[in-house]
Amino acid sequence: MQELHRFLEKKFQLADWSLTRPRQGHRKECYIAWAGNLNLFIKFKVTALEPLRRLGEIGVAPEVVAAGHLAGKPFVIQEYLEAENPTPAWFNDHLDYLAVFIRRYQDDEILARLVEPTTYTGHAGLVARDIAELERRFSRLQAAGKLDQAGIGAAFEKFKSTGAMLPPAKLVPVHAEPNTTNMLLPGERLVMVDWDEIRLGDPMQDVGLILWWYVRPEKWAEFFDSYGLKMDRNLQEPIFWWTARASLAIALWQFEHGVNGQAFLEDFQAAVKQEPNPHAAF
Repeated sequence: MQELHRFLEKKFQLADWSLTRPRQGHRKECYIAWAGNLNLFIKFKVTALEPLRRLGEIGVAPEVVAAGHLAGKPFVIQEYLEAENPTPAWFNDHLDYLAVFIRRYQDDEILARLVEPTTYTGHAGLVARDIAELERRFSRLQAAGKLDQAGIGAAFEKFKSTGAMLPPAKLVPVHAEPNTTNMLLPGERLVMVDWDEIRLGDPMQDVGLILWWYVRPEKWAEFFDSYGLKMDRNLQEPIFWWTARASLAIALWQFEHGVNGQAFLEDFQAAVKQEPNPHAAF
């Protein structure tokens, strides 16, 4: 901690820094730091520094103001934004803004080059890798007797077969965890934080999760009018598949860490059947 204080004093020419941990839980070591009129957010063990810097440049994430290493640990310093999380009503009332916001980072070619994948090839390779990883975890938990929800095995088989038939899509930068705890509304703009899982993915990975959780289904077509696509079957399939993937991944993580993941298994099964979200926030 003393090293961090010294770094802040030297970098910003300010003394008497105060540091505290954020109220909301973070998996990585991070702090809110302030001195004088300067408020900063500091996060350690950040591996995607250049993508994070670019996200700040295009205005979809807090600006990166410094970065470095302390005690062998990489860290990044961003502007600290004191702001509220958006409500479901905000999404439904700002569909045009939301569509433009998502396209801003998905269409950014510089950002795409910064997160170029190294472990899969193309859309089919991405889906196959995700299915294989989920199947490994699913099988282990099922063998341990932790996945006893009725119909879960059949739902997983349908999930796999549907994934193998997804229409191909150009891979774009995706946040991968676009929930309201990772979104802030400073003033009139939206920003997203916690980009640790950024990767090249199907554009519906982010879009689908946001729509399924926060936007009323009858308004999806309105969103896509602004996004630049027509709401049809070719969009519906990946929307539900990627939401199923996210719900299953969360459920497996919860079971692996001693938490009951039945609610997210219900969400997974509903998404596989392309049914409404049983726990939607709206």
